[in-house]
Amino acid sequence: MLPFREIGRRLIHTKSPSSICPPLPQGFSLWPRFLSRAEQSMLLAASLHKLDALDTRRIRRSREDFMRSRTPILGPKSENVMGLFAPDEFYEFQEGHFDGVIHHFRETHLSTWPFDKFEGLKTVVDRLYSLCPTDNVQTHLLHLASYGDILPHVDNVSASGTWILGVSLGDERILRMNQINGNQAFHVTLPSGSVYLQQDNVRFNYKHSIERECPGNVAVRHGQRLSVMIRVCAVVIGCDQTSIRFSNISLYSRIKTPPLP
Repeated sequence: MLPFREIGRRLIHTKSPSSICPPLPQGFSLWPRFLSRAEQSMLLAASLHKLDALDTRRIRRSREDFMRSRTPILGPKSENVMGLFAPDEFYEFQEGHFDGVIHHFRETHLSTWPFDKFEGLKTVVDRLYSLCPTDNVQTHLLHLASYGDILPHVDNVSASGTWILGVSLGDERILRMNQINGNQAFHVTLPSGSVYLQQDNVRFNYKHSIERECPGNVAVRHGQRLSVMIRVCAVVIGCDQTSIRFSNISLYSRIKTPPLP
């Protein structure tokens, strides 16, 4: 295990004891290597299973034919996390969210995890939910195409409460945080298997975005990314340990800004 420094509740793994942690505000925590590759594959396979069931029969059939044609056929315990994704053309990605925040994505609210179909999944999910600061949570799956983006925004405060926990699976992206009424800003990379937590001041007073890395404005080939978003319930209607079922409230507010240069 790599050594780490603890700053309040923020756990930042470092490559050596002399490494310097990035300046992060109180209320933001990062676990860069929380899930093993096997755990990532298990969680990703289960999440894709739930999302794939929402696609049309035609696209499901073509995707299944493609995945069966692969050699070897990858399963939920595979070490090749990215190999669990089919190419972009085998998914029905939506071009844009109604409020313009998310582009090229699939999403769903998760009512139950498919524990009966994935042996060992419950252990992974229980370990993940142990990071939640409180009970009464809702779970949301968000699958980005290789060319998908999430623009700066603050999650709808009427739909979720004081904290948000995000799990990254698949392609590495950049999480950028910008203070709404101020000049404070920071960013962190989110490798597959990482978990971050934003709460209180960071939850309400910073806009966050998920960006593709483009060093020196040079085009870089990106892969797909799936995030498991866990939020504390703001309105408790049929709320249980892993999800909430409530009226059609968007988890994303209309507070947004153009992409950063």
